[in-house]
Amino acid sequence: MKPSQTLRFKYRLPAISAVLMILAALATTAGLAYIAYTNPDSRITRLLTRALSPEAPPFFFWGLTVLSLLASMAVLWFAIRTQSGIRYVELGPTGTLVPKASISMPPITIPYSAITKIQVTNIPGQQMAVISSTVGESRLLSKSFVTSGEFTAFLQALQARQQG
Repeated sequence: MKPSQTLRFKYRLPAISAVLMILAALATTAGLAYIAYTNPDSRITRLLTRALSPEAPPFFFWGLTVLSLLASMAVLWFAIRTQSGIRYVELGPTGTLVPKASISMPPITIPYSAITKIQVTNIPGQQMAVISSTVGESRLLSKSFVTSGEFTAFLQALQARQQG
């Protein structure tokens, strides 16, 4: 394969992972709302009652519910964004097109000459490639590639192109 040939790899958060993230966030919010709505056991609220006042526990749990709801909305936005965002990573003749390491994950093109470091980190159940450059940083999860072989092939091709 010529270094100038464009290589494209499918890259997307698996739909099941997105659904599980949303379900976990909503379940946490629902659990906190249930605790706030019902009168929790006094063993749970004893410390709050002593520290603040007897009226404090319901306000505290409703406050946690609101924070959890905001976090759930952020998770939902992130899941939708990852499912509708960039669906591939690309190694072009002069640079690589990858998602930027941010919450919104906009695609960025990183010239090979701008790459300062490529690091692979093991995280539970998968690997993460961190591509640092003067343009920005990208983090790619191995499970977002179709196979682990494609993740490895992407990294090998990227390192070969970066080195010349």
